[in-house]
Amino acid sequence: MSDVKEFKCPSCGAPMYYDIDRKSMSCRFCKNTYDIEYIRSHFNEGTDEKSSDFDWIKRSKAVWEPYVNDKIEEFDCPSCGGKIITASSTGTAKCPFCSHDVIISSDFKGDIRPDKVIPFNISKKEFADKYTEYISDIKNVPKYFKSKNALANITGCYIPVWGYSCTCESVVDSKLNSSITVRDYPILANDKNMGWNVFYSMWPFNFNEADDFNESYLTGFYASRYTIGAENAMRDADYRIKVACPVNKLKSESGTSDLETADIKKMIHNRELTYYLVPVWLLNITYEKANYTIAMNGQTGKMCADSLPDNPLYHRLYKIIYLILQLAEFAAVFLYFKPYLFETEIDSEIIGIIVMIILACIFVPLVFNVMVSSLICKILFFRKRKKQDSIEKKRYFYVSDFLE
Repeated sequence: MSDVKEFKCPSCGAPMYYDIDRKSMSCRFCKNTYDIEYIRSHFNEGTDEKSSDFDWIKRSKAVWEPYVNDKIEEFDCPSCGGKIITASSTGTAKCPFCSHDVIISSDFKGDIRPDKVIPFNISKKEFADKYTEYISDIKNVPKYFKSKNALANITGCYIPVWGYSCTCESVVDSKLNSSITVRDYPILANDKNMGWNVFYSMWPFNFNEADDFNESYLTGFYASRYTIGAENAMRDADYRIKVACPVNKLKSESGTSDLETADIKKMIHNRELTYYLVPVWLLNITYEKANYTIAMNGQTGKMCADSLPDNPLYHRLYKIIYLILQLAEFAAVFLYFKPYLFETEIDSEIIGIIVMIILACIFVPLVFNVMVSSLICKILFFRKRKKQDSIEKKRYFYVSDFLE
C-alpha cells in the first residue's frame, strides 16, 4: 500500500492546490494563500529528503530501479477513504469519488526523491488561449479541433528529466589531446507518458530557475517518477559525449602523427547527475482513431504541435474541382471534333481515334488538373496564421549545445 499525502488549508481544512499566477498554495474554499516557505515549515516537508552528501553517480547501482512494466497500485484516499487505483509509475492521482488531488509520497521520498523542480509559469488558460488562437483561423482542419470538446483533455504534467554534467578527455598515445565540459545534458527519465520527440521539440528548459523539490508544487498536476534509471541514462549520454569530443592531429618534429595508427582513448571524468521535474502542458486529441499531440513548455510557453489532419471538405472539394475540369476538357474536345465525327463514316479506324481522344483527355491534362485543383483548394483553405513549430521526428540533443 503506497503512502499518500494531500495538502489541507490550515484555516478551513479544505484541500489546497498550487496557484501558478500567485506562485503559492491556495485554498479552494476560503481562497487563503500560503507561500512555499510556509508549506515547508508547517507540513513536515523535508523529513524525507536525501542526505546532504547523496550522489547519484556513486549510488546509481544502489538506489531504486524501476519495474520493467508498470504495475497497478491501490490505496485509500485520505479525504474520503475511497479506493484510488493507478499505475506504479504515477506520482500523483485524483480521487474518483471526492476529486481530491493526492501525492503518492512513496514515489518522492528518500533516495528516489527529485533534487529540483521547475514550477509552472504558464497557466492552463494561457495554454488554451494560445491553442485557440493558433487553430481559429486555420481553415484546413476538421471542425472538431476547433470545438470546446477538443480542449477537454488538457493536462498539466511534471516530467522527470536527468541533467547530466561531465568532462570528456581524448587521449592520443597517452598524451592529453583535447577535452570538453558538458553542463546539464538532458535525458528524458520517463518515456511512457511523453515521447522523446515531444520532449525535444519543447526545449529549452532553464534549469537555473529550478527550485528545491517540494511536493506541494505537484498538487493539481499529473506527475510521474523516473522509469529510466541513472545508470542507464548515463550510458547513452556517455556514448554521445564521447562521439562529440574532438581528437586533434598532433604535430611532432617529423610532421603530423597518423591518427589511424595512434592509440586513442576517450575518458569521462567529474560526473554529476541531477534529477529534475519539468512542467509540460499536453493536449491529446483523438480523431478518426489517430492521436494528435499539442504540447507547451510550462516554463517558457514554447508550443509545438503534430501535423494536423486536413479538413474532409478539402478532399471533397478537390475531387469535385478535378472532376469539373476533366469533364470540361472532355466536352471541349468532343465539341471540337463533333463536325468531323458526323461527317465521316464510322468504322474501326474512327472508333480507335475516338478512344485515343478520350484517353488523351484523361491523361494529358492530368498534371495540369492536379495542380489547378490543389491551387484552388489552398486558396479557399488558406492558413492565415503562422504555423506552430512542428513536433520533430527522430531528433536528438546535440552535445555542442551544452558545452561550458
